[in-house]
This record gives sequence, C-alpha cells and structure tokens, in this order.
Amino acid sequence: MNNFIKRVPIFWIVLSLTGLLYVVNFSINGIWTENESLYAECVREMAEKGNFLDINYNYEHRFNKPPLTYWLIAVSARLFGMNEFAIRLPIVILAFGTVLLVWAMARMLYGEKTALLAFAMQAVSIQFIAGKQYASPEIPLAFFFTLTLYFFLKGHLSGKSRHYLFAAVALGLTVLTKGYPYIIVIGGIIILYLFIESNFQWRSFLNKIKELRPFSFILITSIIGLSWIVLMYLHYGQEFLTVLYNETLDRGISNESLSLDDLLFYPGVIMWSFFPYSLLFVYAGCHYLFTIRQINDIAFGFSWFIVMFVFFTAANGKLPTYFIQANPALALISAHFITRYKPLGNVSKVLWNLVFLLPSAIGIILSTAIIIVFKLSFFYHLITAAAFLLIVRAYLPFKEKNDDDSLLSEIRHLAPFIGTFSALLIFSAGVLPALEERRPVAIIGSVINSQQHIPKNIALYLQGELIHNLPFYAERKVINGAYPEKVFQQKAPVLALILSKNLADSLRSSVIWNGEIYRKRSSESRFFIFVESCLKAKEGDMSGFTNYSLIYKK
Repeated sequence: MNNFIKRVPIFWIVLSLTGLLYVVNFSINGIWTENESLYAECVREMAEKGNFLDINYNYEHRFNKPPLTYWLIAVSARLFGMNEFAIRLPIVILAFGTVLLVWAMARMLYGEKTALLAFAMQAVSIQFIAGKQYASPEIPLAFFFTLTLYFFLKGHLSGKSRHYLFAAVALGLTVLTKGYPYIIVIGGIIILYLFIESNFQWRSFLNKIKELRPFSFILITSIIGLSWIVLMYLHYGQEFLTVLYNETLDRGISNESLSLDDLLFYPGVIMWSFFPYSLLFVYAGCHYLFTIRQINDIAFGFSWFIVMFVFFTAANGKLPTYFIQANPALALISAHFITRYKPLGNVSKVLWNLVFLLPSAIGIILSTAIIIVFKLSFFYHLITAAAFLLIVRAYLPFKEKNDDDSLLSEIRHLAPFIGTFSALLIFSAGVLPALEERRPVAIIGSVINSQQHIPKNIALYLQGELIHNLPFYAERKVINGAYPEKVFQQKAPVLALILSKNLADSLRSSVIWNGEIYRKRSSESRFFIFVESCLKAKEGDMSGFTNYSLIYKK
C-alpha cells in the first residue's frame, strides 16, 4: 500500500475519493426539505412562464432571496431536464469548487502539505457535505463567498490589481446569491486582515486599502449585486421593500442584549458542523489563545473566522447554516496548525493523538452501525475494514526510521477524513436509495401528470399543512388547508389529496392513488427524525406517516 501511495500522489487519491463521495447517489432521492422544494418549484415556474426575473413559489411572489441560485439551477434544468439530477448538479459542482478554492488558498499561504489537509477538512465537514446534497443557496453562497476572498488573497499576495477586480465581480455574485449584508461581512474580513497585516499601523493599512481601488471595487459589486434589488423595487415597490427589510435588517439587528446562549450558539455549531476536525480546531484555538503573538501566521483565516463569528453572533436570527461560509477559515487555521505544531510532553502527545483518533474511531463505529441498523450488504463491511486497516497501519510503531515516516504521519492527520469518508460513502450508497421508498410525492406527481394527464390548470386541494415539494411534482398550484366537504361540493373536475380516514364512500371510486406520506410535526429537513420514522415503519410503526388518498372527481 505504501508503494502504491508513493507512486500516486496522495492529493490525487484524496481528490478522487472526494469526487466519488460527492457524486454517489446525489440525485437518487426526490426533492426534499422545505428549502430545496422552494427552489425547485420556483425554477419550474420560471421555465413554465419563460420569466426568469420574477420569482414565484406555488404561483405567489417570493422575494425572500436574490435570484442567482435559481438561475444556476434553471440553466442546468434547461440542459438536462426538470429533474433531481439537473436541480442538484450545480450545487454539487459548486461544493466541489469550494473545496478546490480552499485548497488553492492554503497552497498560496502555506504550501502543498497544508493545502492537502485543508482540502480534506473542507471536503468532509459534516454540515458542508450535507448541504451539497440538496438545492438551496448555502453552497452557492459558500462558493462565491470563498471565490471573492480567493481573488482578494491572490491580488494581495501577487500585487496584481486585476485580481481585485475579479474579487469585486465575485462579491457581486455573492450578493446576488444571498443579499447585500455580505458586502459588510466580506468587507469586514478584508479590512481586519489588512489591519493585522499592517501590524496595526494606520498609514500602512490605508495604503493597502488604496491598492484595492475601493471605489471601483464597490461600484462593480453594486452594479452586479444590487441590480436585481433595483429591478424588483421598480416593479413591485413597497411590497418588495417590506420583504427585503424582513429578510435582512429585521433578521440582522437585535434590540436585545446578548445572552449566554447567544454567545455559545456558534461554538456549539462548530463542534458538530466541522466534524471530524472540530476537536483539532478547538485544540488550535486554545493554542493560539495563549500564543497571541503567532496570530500573524493565521491572520487570513483568523480574520475570516472572527468577523463571521462576531457578525452572526450579534445578529438577531441564528441558524447553523449561516456559519457554513466560515468552514474554509476553520480549515485554513487547523491545517496550518497541524503542519507547524509539535506536542511536547506525554500529556500533550496523548491529547494530540486523541484529536485525530477519536473522530476516526467515531467514523468507523458509525460505518459499522449504519450497516447493522439498515441491514446493508456484507460488501459494505469491506469499506469499513479498509478504512480501519489504513488508520491502524498509520499508527503502528515504526521498526526503523525511513521515508515512510513522513507518509504515515500524513495519513495519521488524514485519519478523521478516512473514518468519516467510509461512513458517508456507506450512507450515500446504501441508505439513501432505501429512504426513497418512504417518499411517495414524486409518484403522486407521476400519477397526476403521466398516468391521468390531468390538465395543469386544475389546482390540487390538500387537506392539512402544505407539503412543500408537492407543487413541484404535481406541476400545478396546491391549495392547502382544504376541507373535503367543501372541496367536493365544487363543480367537477376536482383534484384533491385528503386524509383517507375522511374519505366518503361515494368518493372511493375516484381514488387514483393511496399511500403513506411523512407528516410528522418536525419538518423533513430534520433529517434524522425522518430516518428514525423510516426505521420504525420497517418494524410496522407508522406513527410518523399519515395515510392519504388522491381523488380525481371528473
């Protein structure tokens, strides 16, 4: 194995494994989560109307987010059809692109070894890789956010001003993805970094700011990023401004003092979202806290992290997904720390080994648990065994010093990546297809459109709260909160999805589909609750599901 790794650079092995992990079964499941359903349906309605400026969900205006994510998905759908593959493909590509950008920045700052580790950390950080699995703006935002700082860093290190112009364009695209507050966030990161780089000397700092050509920078960003806001205001006026205020200022500005829970919210998020390298980041953070003079070594990653932490901790709204864009900073800091730190003393060495071994062990245990709980094929144990043996080999004592020391030390640092990769690959390959058996909304859409050919101008009445992916698959307006006794008093034809327990005998001949739909109070975006409900359903406990009947009364 060592000879093989010597012949094939380890970076290409990690790159290939990451590519495999990102594409395995990414489109096998139907559109899921509320957010993905919103984006998929808005794109479908854009294509249906041929209008790519107005954003509508369920045939009602949706101004909540800028349009770039919708446009990217729309281009993909135009090329590959209106399906799950096309809808998720841009997200997967941008996720992989973000990982490559992190690698490129680490390489510019610290060299090849650090770049490899930063790549691995970003590639399997749990929240990031979960986000690449469905269509929403978080991954496109992470890509354009990172692209902005990549071009800025390249311009700063090379002294070539054209890279600053590229950074301005990328920032404009960032704003066009999630909104103008990111001008403040990214601007704050750049300013803090340049201030640290100037050794807190104002004159030197101002000279560095001038090199950015700030007026040109802001002009380019504004023309690209704020164009949609201007167009929407001119067309919809106060209606649009109200939504814009609610989505930005209202979420961002808090009139209340920060509580302890507010201060600890994102540290708690980091512990699981940056797994399997979150313990390493904590270890690195504690080290730099007591060796503050070394802050210049990590000035770029530190500025990135601290500005985002302060900004989003102070903000009124707090969601774990807001911090995905900080993951590259965590990777840069942690990867640099690995290649520079040497533990001294037995306690430090034990803690240092635990930082890598504990998450590696968790990954191997999770791999085995997934196989057992979901009763997967024995073949999947081979993936776990290979990962386990590779990690164990890296930690075996050397018989004598040789060139393998450096290689095996590198594999030790990649051990959390290896353990987590095995668990994620097994879950993607073995579990995701099985979950689709409990998600029948795509089948409902097929019955309506392909089997019954029901005209699209006939709305679908739904008893109960809205099933967010139903408008996409039904390809029509869905009217939720419908009462069966009122719906079927209307003149035919009538299309309705109602609780089977409320089905009148006179309507049984009009049933065109019947089945169980996941309707637990927690939304399906609470993924593990959905998985738990699926496991219970296998044992006959259908408490997480509700039986529905699809009625077409002609």
